[in-house]
Amino acid sequence: MLTLHLIRHAKTNQVSPSGDDFDRALLDKGVSQANVLGNYLQTHHITLGKIICSSAVRTQQTRSVICQHLAEQFSFEFSKKLYLCSHRQILDVIEDMGKDDKTVTIIGHNEGISQLASYLSGESIHLRTSEMISLTFPFESWDHLISGTGVIIFQYRPEVFLPLPPSSKG
Repeated sequence: MLTLHLIRHAKTNQVSPSGDDFDRALLDKGVSQANVLGNYLQTHHITLGKIICSSAVRTQQTRSVICQHLAEQFSFEFSKKLYLCSHRQILDVIEDMGKDDKTVTIIGHNEGISQLASYLSGESIHLRTSEMISLTFPFESWDHLISGTGVIIFQYRPEVFLPLPPSSKG
């Protein structure tokens, strides 16, 4: 049996100092979301297995914050192929980089990550920032994954509400 966790990166700035989308960093709300998700994973004893993370700044930061909460030993790799890719490209990365692992976690971007969740579960899924969905498959190899073969174990999104900044009205 295989388990796949899909995590969309946490809430980010709309632009980066460099102007490059790849360099967008997490907002304070995003850091809070990733902390809440990491705590959820820890308290529910969810094992992430091998983590394959997009090499974009926001996904690396999301992974780093989440993993601070986890005591488990896990391996992780960054892949530029996961940056703004299609669901088919994510499947190719899983088949290549996760082939020796029974549990794989992908930290990536929309629309590809939501399309993959929809494709594998046979349901319409749109992952919001810092949302996670986990699926199981009755296979021994990742290259057997096809549409509708995944069973959703759980879906979770941390709700984070930050205080509003003080009013600038005088």
